[in-house]
Amino acid sequence: MKRLFLLPPLFFSLYFCLAAWAASGDSYAVSGPLPHVKTQMHTAGFWTARHTSVDDVVMSSGQIEAFNRRVRKDLKLTKDIFSLADHFQSESLMDTFHKTLADFTNKGYYTAQGIRDDESFLEKARNNMNLNGVVSGMAPRYGLVIHEANQRFLPTQEGLYAQKGDIDFDELQNSALEVGTALAVVHQSLDGKWVYVLSALSDGWVATDHVGLGDIHQIKKFVESKDFVVVTSPQADIFLDEKMRSFNGDARMGVKLPLVGQNEHQWIVQVPTQDKEGRLQLVKGYIPKAQAHEGYLSYTARMIYNQALDMLDKPYGWGDRDGRQDCSRFLQMVYATVGIQLPRDSKDQAQTGEVLASFNKKTTDKEKLQALQNASGALTILPMKGHIMLYLGMIDGIPYAIHETSGYSKTIDEKEIKYVLNRVVVSDLSLGEGSRKGSLLRRLSKVIEIR
Repeated sequence: MKRLFLLPPLFFSLYFCLAAWAASGDSYAVSGPLPHVKTQMHTAGFWTARHTSVDDVVMSSGQIEAFNRRVRKDLKLTKDIFSLADHFQSESLMDTFHKTLADFTNKGYYTAQGIRDDESFLEKARNNMNLNGVVSGMAPRYGLVIHEANQRFLPTQEGLYAQKGDIDFDELQNSALEVGTALAVVHQSLDGKWVYVLSALSDGWVATDHVGLGDIHQIKKFVESKDFVVVTSPQADIFLDEKMRSFNGDARMGVKLPLVGQNEHQWIVQVPTQDKEGRLQLVKGYIPKAQAHEGYLSYTARMIYNQALDMLDKPYGWGDRDGRQDCSRFLQMVYATVGIQLPRDSKDQAQTGEVLASFNKKTTDKEKLQALQNASGALTILPMKGHIMLYLGMIDGIPYAIHETSGYSKTIDEKEIKYVLNRVVVSDLSLGEGSRKGSLLRRLSKVIEIR
Protein backbone atom coordinates (compact mmCIF):
# COMPACT_ATOMS: atom_id res chain seq x y z
CA MET A 1 0.00 0.00 0.00
CA LYS A 2 1.16 3.49 -0.82
CA ARG A 3 1.08 6.42 1.57
CA LEU A 4 -0.30 9.72 0.30
CA PHE A 5 0.63 12.97 2.01
CA LEU A 6 -0.89 16.37 2.64
CA LEU A 7 0.28 18.78 -0.07
CA PRO A 8 0.16 22.35 1.32
CA PRO A 9 -0.95 24.99 -1.19
CA LEU A 10 1.38 27.25 -3.10
CA PHE A 11 0.37 30.73 -4.08
CA PHE A 12 -0.75 29.22 -7.39
CA SER A 13 -2.18 26.09 -5.77
CA LEU A 14 -5.41 26.13 -7.77
CA TYR A 15 -3.34 25.23 -10.82
CA PHE A 16 -2.82 21.77 -9.55
CA CYS A 17 -6.16 20.43 -8.34
CA LEU A 18 -4.74 17.63 -6.18
CA ALA A 19 -7.01 16.33 -3.48
CA ALA A 20 -5.75 17.41 -0.04
CA TRP A 21 -5.09 13.98 1.44
CA ALA A 22 -4.39 13.51 5.12
CA ALA A 23 -0.82 12.75 6.10
CA SER A 24 -1.71 9.30 7.45
CA GLY A 25 -3.93 6.36 6.58
CA ASP A 26 -4.17 3.73 3.88
CA SER A 27 -4.63 4.35 0.18
CA TYR A 28 -5.47 2.05 -2.71
CA ALA A 29 -4.99 2.35 -6.45
CA VAL A 30 -8.24 2.07 -8.41
CA SER A 31 -8.53 0.98 -12.04
CA GLY A 32 -11.55 0.47 -14.26
CA PRO A 33 -14.95 2.18 -13.97
CA LEU A 34 -15.78 3.95 -10.72
CA PRO A 35 -18.85 3.19 -8.58
CA HIS A 36 -22.16 3.91 -10.37
CA VAL A 37 -20.37 4.22 -13.74
CA LYS A 38 -21.20 1.74 -16.49
CA THR A 39 -18.54 0.84 -19.05
CA GLN A 40 -20.52 2.39 -21.92
CA MET A 41 -20.41 5.74 -20.13
CA HIS A 42 -16.74 5.85 -21.15
CA THR A 43 -17.72 6.40 -24.78
CA ALA A 44 -18.68 9.68 -26.41
CA GLY A 45 -21.53 7.94 -28.22
CA PHE A 46 -23.31 7.12 -24.96
CA TRP A 47 -23.57 10.83 -24.14
CA THR A 48 -24.15 12.24 -27.63
CA ALA A 49 -27.12 9.89 -28.09
CA ARG A 50 -28.76 11.43 -25.03
CA HIS A 51 -28.12 15.08 -25.83
CA THR A 52 -31.10 16.92 -27.32
CA SER A 53 -29.09 19.40 -29.42
CA VAL A 54 -25.75 17.66 -29.84
CA ASP A 55 -24.92 19.15 -33.26
CA ASP A 56 -26.19 22.70 -32.70
CA VAL A 57 -23.41 25.28 -33.01
CA VAL A 58 -23.14 26.95 -29.60
CA MET A 59 -20.98 29.88 -30.71
CA SER A 60 -19.80 30.97 -34.15
CA SER A 61 -16.14 31.81 -34.75
CA GLY A 62 -16.97 35.50 -34.29
CA GLN A 63 -18.75 34.83 -31.02
CA ILE A 64 -15.81 32.76 -29.79
CA GLU A 65 -13.47 35.63 -30.64
CA ALA A 66 -15.70 37.93 -28.59
CA PHE A 67 -15.68 35.44 -25.69
CA ASN A 68 -11.87 35.27 -25.75
CA ARG A 69 -11.62 39.05 -25.96
CA ARG A 70 -13.91 39.45 -22.95
CA VAL A 71 -11.83 36.99 -20.91
CA ARG A 72 -8.66 38.87 -21.88
CA LYS A 73 -9.70 42.53 -21.82
CA ASP A 74 -12.62 42.73 -19.40
CA LEU A 75 -11.88 39.93 -16.95
CA LYS A 76 -8.09 40.14 -17.43
CA LEU A 77 -7.72 36.41 -16.90
CA THR A 78 -5.48 35.93 -19.93
CA LYS A 79 -3.20 38.50 -21.56
CA ASP A 80 -2.00 39.82 -24.89
CA ILE A 81 1.78 39.53 -24.60
CA PHE A 82 2.33 41.71 -27.67
CA SER A 83 0.81 44.73 -25.96
CA LEU A 84 3.60 44.54 -23.36
CA ALA A 85 6.05 46.02 -25.84
CA ASP A 86 4.66 49.49 -25.10
CA HIS A 87 4.04 49.41 -21.35
CA PHE A 88 6.01 46.67 -19.62
CA GLN A 89 6.98 47.67 -16.08
CA SER A 90 10.22 46.26 -14.65
CA GLU A 91 9.07 47.30 -11.17
CA SER A 92 6.21 44.79 -11.24
CA LEU A 93 8.69 42.10 -12.24
CA MET A 94 10.81 42.83 -9.17
CA ASP A 95 7.70 42.63 -6.98
CA THR A 96 6.91 39.23 -8.47
CA PHE A 97 10.42 37.94 -7.84
CA HIS A 98 10.43 39.07 -4.21
CA LYS A 99 6.99 37.57 -3.58
CA THR A 100 8.05 34.26 -5.12
CA LEU A 101 11.12 34.08 -2.89
CA ALA A 102 8.99 34.85 0.15
CA ASP A 103 6.55 32.09 -0.77
CA PHE A 104 9.33 29.49 -0.64
CA THR A 105 11.22 30.77 2.40
CA ASN A 106 10.76 28.89 5.69
CA LYS A 107 7.82 26.85 4.40
CA GLY A 108 9.22 23.50 5.48
CA TYR A 109 9.96 22.23 1.98
CA TYR A 110 12.61 19.56 1.44
CA THR A 111 15.31 19.37 -1.21
CA ALA A 112 15.91 16.12 -3.09
CA GLN A 113 18.73 15.49 -0.61
CA GLY A 114 16.23 15.60 2.26
CA ILE A 115 17.30 18.97 3.69
CA ARG A 116 14.41 21.02 5.10
CA ASP A 117 14.31 24.81 4.65
CA ASP A 118 17.71 24.67 2.96
CA GLU A 119 18.96 28.27 3.10
CA SER A 120 21.81 27.57 0.69
CA PHE A 121 19.36 26.19 -1.89
CA LEU A 122 17.23 29.33 -1.85
CA GLU A 123 20.27 31.63 -1.75
CA LYS A 124 21.69 29.91 -4.83
CA ALA A 125 18.34 30.28 -6.61
CA ARG A 126 18.06 33.91 -5.51
CA ASN A 127 21.51 34.71 -6.89
CA ASN A 128 20.66 33.05 -10.18
CA MET A 129 17.52 35.19 -10.48
CA ASN A 130 19.91 38.04 -11.27
CA LEU A 131 17.87 40.66 -9.42
CA ASN A 132 20.54 43.29 -9.99
CA GLY A 133 20.15 42.71 -13.71
CA VAL A 134 16.52 43.88 -13.82
CA VAL A 135 16.76 47.11 -15.80
CA SER A 136 14.00 49.70 -15.58
CA GLY A 137 12.42 50.51 -18.93
CA MET A 138 13.85 47.51 -20.78
CA ALA A 139 11.52 46.33 -23.55
CA PRO A 140 10.60 42.62 -23.76
CA ARG A 141 12.08 40.31 -26.35
CA TYR A 142 9.82 37.81 -28.10
CA GLY A 143 10.10 34.13 -28.92
CA LEU A 144 8.39 30.79 -29.45
CA VAL A 145 8.68 27.58 -27.46
CA ILE A 146 10.53 25.04 -29.64
CA HIS A 147 9.89 21.97 -27.46
CA GLU A 148 7.48 21.40 -24.58
CA ALA A 149 9.06 23.29 -21.71
CA ASN A 150 8.66 23.10 -17.95
CA GLN A 151 7.82 26.47 -16.48
CA ARG A 152 9.40 26.93 -13.06
CA PHE A 153 8.87 29.29 -10.13
CA LEU A 154 12.65 29.57 -9.67
CA PRO A 155 15.46 29.23 -12.25
CA THR A 156 16.55 25.71 -11.35
CA GLN A 157 15.80 22.13 -12.40
CA GLU A 158 16.21 21.02 -8.80
CA GLY A 159 12.99 20.62 -6.87
CA LEU A 160 11.43 21.37 -3.51
CA TYR A 161 9.05 18.87 -1.95
CA ALA A 162 6.35 19.05 0.71
CA GLN A 163 7.34 15.68 2.13
CA LYS A 164 10.81 14.23 2.44
CA GLY A 165 11.53 11.89 -0.47
CA ASP A 166 8.17 12.57 -2.16
CA ILE A 167 9.77 13.67 -5.43
CA ASP A 168 6.66 13.15 -7.58
CA PHE A 169 5.28 16.52 -6.46
CA ASP A 170 7.79 19.28 -7.11
CA GLU A 171 6.60 22.54 -5.57
CA LEU A 172 8.74 24.54 -8.04
CA GLN A 173 6.85 23.18 -11.04
CA ASN A 174 4.44 25.88 -12.22
CA SER A 175 3.17 24.62 -15.57
CA ALA A 176 4.33 23.43 -18.97
CA LEU A 177 4.38 25.38 -22.24
CA GLU A 178 3.62 23.72 -25.55
CA VAL A 179 5.58 23.94 -28.77
CA GLY A 180 4.62 27.11 -30.65
CA THR A 181 3.61 29.06 -27.54
CA ALA A 182 4.38 32.75 -28.00
CA LEU A 183 6.41 34.35 -25.22
CA ALA A 184 7.48 37.75 -24.02
CA VAL A 185 10.99 37.27 -22.63
CA VAL A 186 11.54 39.87 -19.91
CA HIS A 187 14.62 38.72 -17.96
CA GLN A 188 17.54 36.26 -17.96
CA SER A 189 19.18 34.33 -15.14
CA LEU A 190 22.73 35.04 -14.05
CA ASP A 191 24.03 31.79 -15.55
CA GLY A 192 22.18 32.46 -18.83
CA LYS A 193 20.47 29.06 -18.76
CA TRP A 194 17.03 30.43 -17.89
CA VAL A 195 14.73 33.17 -19.14
CA TYR A 196 11.71 34.57 -17.35
CA VAL A 197 8.78 34.55 -19.77
CA LEU A 198 5.20 35.75 -19.93
CA SER A 199 2.71 33.75 -21.97
CA ALA A 200 -1.00 34.34 -22.53
CA LEU A 201 -1.80 31.93 -19.68
CA SER A 202 1.09 31.86 -17.19
CA ASP A 203 4.47 33.31 -16.24
CA GLY A 204 7.70 31.72 -15.02
CA TRP A 205 11.23 30.55 -15.73
CA VAL A 206 11.92 28.43 -18.83
CA ALA A 207 15.18 26.86 -19.97
CA THR A 208 16.84 29.16 -22.53
CA ASP A 209 17.47 26.31 -24.96
CA HIS A 210 13.70 25.73 -25.22
CA VAL A 211 13.00 29.22 -26.60
CA GLY A 212 13.74 30.54 -30.08
CA LEU A 213 14.05 34.34 -30.04
CA GLY A 214 12.74 36.26 -33.02
CA ASP A 215 11.31 39.53 -34.26
CA ILE A 216 7.95 40.50 -32.76
CA HIS A 217 6.40 40.74 -36.24
CA GLN A 218 7.66 37.24 -37.08
CA ILE A 219 6.15 35.87 -33.88
CA LYS A 220 2.82 37.64 -34.44
CA LYS A 221 2.61 36.33 -38.01
CA PHE A 222 3.15 32.78 -36.70
CA VAL A 223 0.50 33.12 -33.97
CA GLU A 224 -2.08 34.93 -36.10
CA SER A 225 -1.82 32.75 -39.21
CA LYS A 226 -5.26 32.32 -40.81
CA ASP A 227 -4.29 28.89 -42.16
CA PHE A 228 -3.54 26.46 -39.35
CA VAL A 229 -4.19 23.05 -37.88
CA VAL A 230 -5.19 22.31 -34.30
CA VAL A 231 -4.14 19.10 -32.57
CA THR A 232 -7.22 17.02 -31.78
CA SER A 233 -5.64 13.80 -30.49
CA PRO A 234 -4.29 13.72 -26.92
CA GLN A 235 -0.82 14.02 -28.44
CA ALA A 236 0.33 14.52 -32.04
CA ASP A 237 3.73 13.44 -33.36
CA ILE A 238 5.80 16.06 -35.19
CA PHE A 239 8.42 15.00 -37.72
CA LEU A 240 10.84 17.10 -39.74
CA ASP A 241 10.73 14.84 -42.79
CA GLU A 242 7.98 13.40 -44.97
CA LYS A 243 9.09 9.81 -44.29
CA MET A 244 8.56 10.47 -40.57
CA ARG A 245 12.01 9.38 -39.43
CA SER A 246 13.22 12.66 -37.89
CA PHE A 247 11.09 12.96 -34.76
CA ASN A 248 10.80 16.49 -33.34
CA GLY A 249 8.69 15.82 -30.26
CA ASP A 250 4.94 16.03 -29.86
CA ALA A 251 2.18 18.56 -29.36
CA ARG A 252 -0.74 18.09 -27.02
CA MET A 253 -4.44 18.54 -27.69
CA GLY A 254 -5.36 22.13 -28.53
CA VAL A 255 -1.96 23.20 -29.88
CA LYS A 256 -2.27 25.36 -33.00
CA LEU A 257 0.42 25.45 -35.74
CA PRO A 258 0.47 27.36 -39.07
CA LEU A 259 -0.47 25.21 -42.06
CA VAL A 260 1.71 25.48 -45.16
CA GLY A 261 0.57 22.43 -47.15
CA GLN A 262 -0.60 18.85 -47.06
CA ASN A 263 -0.24 15.48 -48.74
CA GLU A 264 -2.42 12.39 -48.63
CA HIS A 265 -1.53 11.43 -45.09
CA GLN A 266 0.11 14.46 -43.48
CA TRP A 267 -0.38 18.08 -42.58
CA ILE A 268 2.66 20.19 -43.39
CA VAL A 269 3.07 22.87 -40.74
CA GLN A 270 5.52 25.49 -39.56
CA VAL A 271 7.57 24.30 -36.60
CA PRO A 272 9.75 26.63 -34.50
CA THR A 273 13.38 25.61 -33.96
CA GLN A 274 16.49 27.36 -32.72
CA ASP A 275 19.82 28.07 -34.41
CA LYS A 276 23.19 27.97 -32.61
CA GLU A 277 22.76 31.58 -31.46
CA GLY A 278 19.32 30.88 -30.01
CA ARG A 279 17.55 32.68 -32.84
CA LEU A 280 14.21 31.47 -34.07
CA GLN A 281 14.03 29.39 -37.23
CA LEU A 282 10.75 28.22 -38.76
CA VAL A 283 10.98 24.91 -40.62
CA LYS A 284 8.54 22.44 -42.17
CA GLY A 285 7.04 19.84 -39.88
CA TYR A 286 4.84 16.84 -40.69
CA ILE A 287 1.88 15.72 -38.56
CA PRO A 288 -0.30 12.66 -39.32
CA LYS A 289 -3.69 13.88 -40.54
CA ALA A 290 -5.57 11.72 -38.06
CA GLN A 291 -4.00 13.64 -35.18
CA ALA A 292 -5.00 17.19 -36.15
CA HIS A 293 -7.75 19.16 -37.90
CA GLU A 294 -7.56 22.00 -40.40
CA GLY A 295 -8.88 25.01 -38.50
CA TYR A 296 -10.80 24.79 -35.27
CA LEU A 297 -13.52 22.22 -34.69
CA SER A 298 -17.09 23.51 -34.56
CA TYR A 299 -18.23 24.32 -31.04
CA THR A 300 -20.92 21.71 -30.56
CA ALA A 301 -21.68 19.33 -27.73
CA ARG A 302 -20.66 16.40 -29.95
CA MET A 303 -17.20 17.84 -30.54
CA ILE A 304 -16.61 18.52 -26.83
CA TYR A 305 -17.81 15.04 -25.88
CA ASN A 306 -15.47 13.51 -28.47
CA GLN A 307 -12.46 15.52 -27.33
CA ALA A 308 -13.05 15.01 -23.61
CA LEU A 309 -13.62 11.26 -23.86
CA ASP A 310 -10.49 10.93 -26.02
CA MET A 311 -8.61 12.03 -22.91
CA LEU A 312 -10.08 9.28 -20.74
CA ASP A 313 -7.45 7.58 -18.53
CA LYS A 314 -4.74 10.08 -19.50
CA PRO A 315 -2.49 10.42 -16.45
CA TYR A 316 -2.51 13.24 -13.94
CA GLY A 317 0.53 15.52 -13.89
CA TRP A 318 1.54 17.91 -11.11
CA GLY A 319 1.98 21.23 -12.90
CA ASP A 320 1.78 19.45 -16.28
CA ARG A 321 4.92 17.53 -15.40
CA ASP A 322 6.16 14.95 -17.92
CA GLY A 323 3.59 15.82 -20.58
CA ARG A 324 0.63 15.20 -18.29
CA GLN A 325 -2.05 17.61 -17.06
CA ASP A 326 -4.15 18.64 -14.08
CA CYS A 327 -7.90 19.30 -13.89
CA SER A 328 -7.88 22.86 -15.24
CA ARG A 329 -5.37 22.10 -17.98
CA PHE A 330 -7.59 19.21 -19.09
CA LEU A 331 -10.48 21.62 -19.65
CA GLN A 332 -8.22 24.19 -21.30
CA MET A 333 -6.95 21.58 -23.79
CA VAL A 334 -10.43 20.29 -24.69
CA TYR A 335 -11.94 23.74 -25.28
CA ALA A 336 -8.86 24.94 -27.18
CA THR A 337 -9.76 22.56 -30.01
CA VAL A 338 -12.81 24.72 -30.79
CA GLY A 339 -10.86 27.98 -30.37
CA ILE A 340 -11.99 28.87 -26.85
CA GLN A 341 -9.12 30.23 -24.73
CA LEU A 342 -9.88 29.37 -21.13
CA PRO A 343 -7.55 30.68 -18.41
CA ARG A 344 -4.97 28.30 -16.99
CA ASP A 345 -6.26 27.66 -13.45
CA SER A 346 -9.59 26.53 -12.08
CA LYS A 347 -10.29 29.64 -10.00
CA ASP A 348 -10.05 31.84 -13.11
CA GLN A 349 -11.98 29.40 -15.30
CA ALA A 350 -14.81 29.69 -12.78
CA GLN A 351 -15.10 33.40 -13.63
CA THR A 352 -15.77 32.83 -17.34
CA GLY A 353 -18.92 31.89 -19.20
CA GLU A 354 -22.56 32.26 -18.16
CA VAL A 355 -23.33 31.40 -14.54
CA LEU A 356 -26.46 29.24 -14.48
CA ALA A 357 -26.37 28.74 -10.72
CA SER A 358 -24.21 29.72 -7.77
CA PHE A 359 -24.21 27.94 -4.41
CA ASN A 360 -23.23 28.60 -0.80
CA LYS A 361 -22.89 26.43 2.30
CA LYS A 362 -26.64 26.56 2.90
CA THR A 363 -27.55 25.26 -0.57
CA THR A 364 -28.96 21.74 -0.33
CA ASP A 365 -27.96 18.86 -2.58
CA LYS A 366 -31.55 18.78 -3.85
CA GLU A 367 -31.28 22.40 -4.99
CA LYS A 368 -28.01 21.66 -6.74
CA LEU A 369 -29.53 18.68 -8.55
CA GLN A 370 -32.40 20.88 -9.73
CA ALA A 371 -29.89 23.39 -11.12
CA LEU A 372 -28.01 20.63 -12.95
CA GLN A 373 -31.26 19.47 -14.60
CA ASN A 374 -31.17 22.70 -16.61
CA ALA A 375 -27.48 22.44 -17.57
CA SER A 376 -26.30 21.22 -20.95
CA GLY A 377 -23.84 18.34 -21.05
CA ALA A 378 -20.42 19.04 -22.63
CA LEU A 379 -21.04 22.80 -22.61
CA THR A 380 -20.97 23.23 -18.84
CA ILE A 381 -18.11 23.34 -16.35
CA LEU A 382 -18.48 22.58 -12.66
CA PRO A 383 -16.03 24.42 -10.36
CA MET A 384 -15.41 23.95 -6.67
CA LYS A 385 -12.60 24.94 -4.34
CA GLY A 386 -9.39 23.45 -5.77
CA HIS A 387 -11.03 21.44 -8.55
CA ILE A 388 -13.05 21.74 -11.75
CA MET A 389 -14.92 19.29 -14.00
CA LEU A 390 -16.75 19.02 -17.32
CA TYR A 391 -20.43 18.15 -16.93
CA LEU A 392 -21.56 15.16 -19.02
CA GLY A 393 -25.26 15.02 -18.22
CA MET A 394 -27.91 13.45 -16.01
CA ILE A 395 -28.78 9.73 -16.09
CA ASP A 396 -31.82 8.62 -14.04
CA GLY A 397 -31.54 11.78 -11.97
CA ILE A 398 -27.84 11.26 -11.26
CA PRO A 399 -25.34 13.88 -12.55
CA TYR A 400 -22.08 12.74 -14.16
CA ALA A 401 -18.84 14.53 -15.04
CA ILE A 402 -15.47 13.84 -16.62
CA HIS A 403 -12.42 15.26 -14.88
CA GLU A 404 -8.70 14.85 -14.25
CA THR A 405 -8.20 13.91 -10.61
CA SER A 406 -5.75 12.35 -8.19
CA GLY A 407 -8.43 10.42 -6.31
CA TYR A 408 -11.12 10.50 -3.65
CA SER A 409 -11.80 9.44 -0.05
CA LYS A 410 -14.43 7.29 1.58
CA THR A 411 -15.08 6.58 5.26
CA ILE A 412 -15.32 2.90 6.18
CA ASP A 413 -15.76 1.81 9.81
CA GLU A 414 -14.92 5.36 10.95
CA LYS A 415 -11.65 5.26 9.02
CA GLU A 416 -11.08 7.45 5.97
CA ILE A 417 -9.67 5.44 3.06
CA LYS A 418 -8.01 7.09 0.07
CA TYR A 419 -8.53 5.77 -3.44
CA VAL A 420 -5.82 6.77 -5.90
CA LEU A 421 -6.90 7.53 -9.49
CA ASN A 422 -4.30 9.90 -11.02
CA ARG A 423 -6.08 9.98 -14.39
CA VAL A 424 -9.03 11.36 -16.32
CA VAL A 425 -12.19 9.61 -15.11
CA VAL A 426 -15.93 9.60 -15.56
CA SER A 427 -17.71 9.73 -12.21
CA ASP A 428 -21.04 10.67 -10.74
CA LEU A 429 -21.09 13.58 -8.28
CA SER A 430 -21.55 11.37 -5.22
CA LEU A 431 -17.83 10.56 -5.41
CA GLY A 432 -16.23 11.34 -2.05
CA GLU A 433 -19.50 11.10 -0.15
CA GLY A 434 -18.93 10.46 3.56
CA SER A 435 -15.38 11.81 3.54
CA ARG A 436 -14.23 14.85 5.49
CA LYS A 437 -14.27 16.95 2.30
CA GLY A 438 -17.65 15.66 1.22
CA SER A 439 -18.98 14.59 -2.16
CA LEU A 440 -18.31 16.43 -5.41
CA LEU A 441 -21.94 17.55 -5.37
CA ARG A 442 -21.62 18.95 -1.83
CA ARG A 443 -18.44 20.82 -2.78
CA LEU A 444 -19.89 22.23 -6.02
CA SER A 445 -19.87 26.04 -6.03
CA LYS A 446 -21.22 27.00 -9.47
CA VAL A 447 -22.74 25.74 -12.70
CA ILE A 448 -21.25 27.61 -15.66
CA GLU A 449 -22.08 27.29 -19.33
CA ILE A 450 -19.24 28.20 -21.68
CA ARG A 451 -20.87 30.60 -24.12
